[in-house]
Amino acid sequence: MRNLKQSTSHTVKTSLITIVTLFSTNTEAAGAVSSSAWTITNHLDNSSTSIAAESTGLNPQGYTDNSLLNYSAWGHAGNWFTFQNHLDGADVSVAVNGDAAFVPGFTVWATGASEFDGGTAGFLSETSTAGFGTPHSFNVTGAMGDTGTLWMADGQGGNALETLGYAVANPAVNYTAGTGWGETIQSGTHDVSLTNIFEAGVTGSIGTHSATLEFNELAAGWYAIYIGGTDGSFAGGGYDLVVSAVPEAHTWAMLLAGVGLIGWRVRNRPRNASTLTSVH
Repeated sequence: MRNLKQSTSHTVKTSLITIVTLFSTNTEAAGAVSSSAWTITNHLDNSSTSIAAESTGLNPQGYTDNSLLNYSAWGHAGNWFTFQNHLDGADVSVAVNGDAAFVPGFTVWATGASEFDGGTAGFLSETSTAGFGTPHSFNVTGAMGDTGTLWMADGQGGNALETLGYAVANPAVNYTAGTGWGETIQSGTHDVSLTNIFEAGVTGSIGTHSATLEFNELAAGWYAIYIGGTDGSFAGGGYDLVVSAVPEAHTWAMLLAGVGLIGWRVRNRPRNASTLTSVH
């Protein structure tokens, strides 16, 4: 059972998110951004435990590093993806491997029972300190309800329930003040979820042109991903996205037990008649 994370500073915000989730209707959502296509499917299940997508020619600063946006994300300069996890409790990895001209950053949100609806452009006329509205500029790392997230937040302009984690491959990124929405954007991998409703923990790793997030015991349901560039010193390029699931531990234990039982039966089955007559 997933427990609430012990963070008193987020207690009020978590309660508000829960209330909004229960009573929201999402009538204002209008598809401010659209999702990109996967290679075959966007469903993680027993027949497709690994799904993939790819993109080329992306802006090198779609996620962060653009001073004109005060380093906030540029919602139309990256790619959005949605996927549904049918393997409740599986450990799931999200890996983005960029080419030599692309240094990725990405965030994963939970949207629960519904696929991400794309949010509402300019919701409540939110405007960043750089003078841009959502989602042309948006808060890619903040909790749902923070400034710059309302356009996609459940009960506001969209249906995103919780920000789970983010990863930035560029080791030079360290924005903790002066950003477009007052958000923190730092190199490395970060668990920014407020609860354990959707996962039991977030870890990961980064490389020169790659980033990976690992979600422990990811709940069944829909998730959204935004991928963009984080280093303007490169020309911009493309990447491969792979989302992979590993069944929960007790499922593997049952499979291994089954293999062991088959082996025991083979070792202990009666010898056939010809074998018995040849033994002295």
